[in-house]
Amino acid sequence: MRRPRNIAVRALRGLAAGLLALCAACATPPEPHSGSARGDTRVLQAATAARLAYEQGQDAQARLLYRQALTRAQAIDAVEQAADMAFNLAVVEVGLRHYEAAEQLLAQAAYDSDRVAAEGNDIRLLRAKVAYLLGQLPQALALANQVVSAGASPHLALQARILRGQIAADRRELPGASSELQAVMAGVAASGGTLAPAVDADLHKLDGTLARLEGRAAAAAHLFDSEARLLRTARRHRDMAHALARAAESYGAAGQAALAADRYFLAARSLVAQADVDAARPYALASAAAAGQAGDPAAGDRARRLLDELKPHDAR
Repeated sequence: MRRPRNIAVRALRGLAAGLLALCAACATPPEPHSGSARGDTRVLQAATAARLAYEQGQDAQARLLYRQALTRAQAIDAVEQAADMAFNLAVVEVGLRHYEAAEQLLAQAAYDSDRVAAEGNDIRLLRAKVAYLLGQLPQALALANQVVSAGASPHLALQARILRGQIAADRRELPGASSELQAVMAGVAASGGTLAPAVDADLHKLDGTLARLEGRAAAAAHLFDSEARLLRTARRHRDMAHALARAAESYGAAGQAALAADRYFLAARSLVAQADVDAARPYALASAAAAGQAGDPAAGDRARRLLDELKPHDAR
């Protein structure tokens, strides 16, 4: 899930890796801005330390340091740095699943970006993704449409199209979702480029969602498995766990209970290790149930041992 902007100048805007992938859909936070080290020294120092903390998975520390950088930039009215630090802090808040806080920070980033007549499509795209995460589908769609119509870079436009496709799929508007998927595939083929793992994962998720809606459960399972592998590469481990659960559900629908039990177990184990026991519990239970359907006692034992690990949390 992630990377905030690196430092603080309008020219630094641009997402190096891609956003999109919520636990239930597609909304990955972006890369930080990276580039020249111009601007207030105190802002730059805090931002550099924040990015290092973020890359080491220390989200709480990154949040504190980006907040310090933003406060300093706003105190001295360093407009471009204020826009960038608000954006970066929003990325961290998304990673922490503080979506309302991210929404407010992006409004600040847009305000300061407008003051210097910056393009702002990266901010607009992240606002679309946050709106999606908040369940505000009309707003998310409107913002994604703005990114596409504003002549954004191919990288940003592609992500906006994936988001539009996912929204259509969530609404069960299969023709619209399929059209967006085909447009994205054609664009990728025409460019001959390689997608960043995070963006590629989102593309696999959209493809898998369509396959599932069309009743192609086995195909959907394989696509969600690929999504999970890409999310692992992108170090979006919570989203990876939910992708594994999507694969499990599809394997179950395809009549492959043993694979369903395995993927549910892997999803649950990952979430337990990430201290998200509430999310892990239903997957562990589903793994045990699928193992029973498959007649796989070893898989059943694995799931039950994992459930035993959760009992101390149940007593709290």
